[in-house]
Amino acid sequence: MRRKDNWLRISCVLCLGMLLFAHLFRQGKSKEGLLLLLLCFICLGALLYLPLQKQREAEEKRREALTREYSQLITMLSLYMTAGLSLRSSWERMVHAYEKERGTRTDQNPAYEEMLKTWKEIKGGEYEERAYGNFGRRCGTAEYLRLGGLLETYIQQGNKELLMQLEQEAAASLAMALQNIKKKGEQTGTRLLLPLLLLFGISLLMVMIPALMSMQNTIS
Repeated sequence: MRRKDNWLRISCVLCLGMLLFAHLFRQGKSKEGLLLLLLCFICLGALLYLPLQKQREAEEKRREALTREYSQLITMLSLYMTAGLSLRSSWERMVHAYEKERGTRTDQNPAYEEMLKTWKEIKGGEYEERAYGNFGRRCGTAEYLRLGGLLETYIQQGNKELLMQLEQEAAASLAMALQNIKKKGEQTGTRLLLPLLLLFGISLLMVMIPALMSMQNTIS
C-alpha cells in the first residue's frame, strides 16, 4: 500500500512538472521551464530515495535485533533440551512464554516472532524439518541459517550431537555479543569525541580572537 502511494505521488509530481514546463515553454519562458523541470526531477529523486533509505534502515535494525537476541534464544533452547524436553516441546515452551509477555511489550522481538510463525506452521501440518529450515531462511542472518540447518538435520537424521552443537553455538554467540558491545562502545566513544573536539576548538577560538584583537590594538 505504501509503495502504491509513493508511486502515485511520483506520478503526480511528474505530470504536474511536465504540464507547468509545457505552459512556461509556450509563453517563451524556456529557462524557467527547465529550472522547474530540474526541480521536479530533484523531487522525484527524493521521493524514490527516502522510502528505500527507510527500508534499508528498517532491515538493518531488524538484523541488529536478530543478532542481539540470538545468544539468549539459543541458550534457552539448549537449557530446555538439556532438561529433557524434545525440540518440539522446547520450541513450544519458548513461544508460549513469548506470547505471554508479548502484550506488555512496546515493540516486537523479531527472532521470537519468527519462532511463533514457525510454531504456527508446525501446528498447521508443516513438516518440522521444513519449518525449522524456513525459520533460518526467514531470519536470513548467518547464525540463524546455521541454527535452522542444525535443527533440520536433527529432525531428518536424529543427530545425537545436537545438544553439544547448541552449547557451542551458545558460547560462540555470547562471545560475538560481547565483541559487538565492545565495538559499539568504541564507535560511541568516537562519535562523542568529535563533538567534544569541536566544542574545544570553538572555545579556543573564543578565547584567542579577543586576545589577538587586544594584542593588535596594543601594537597599533
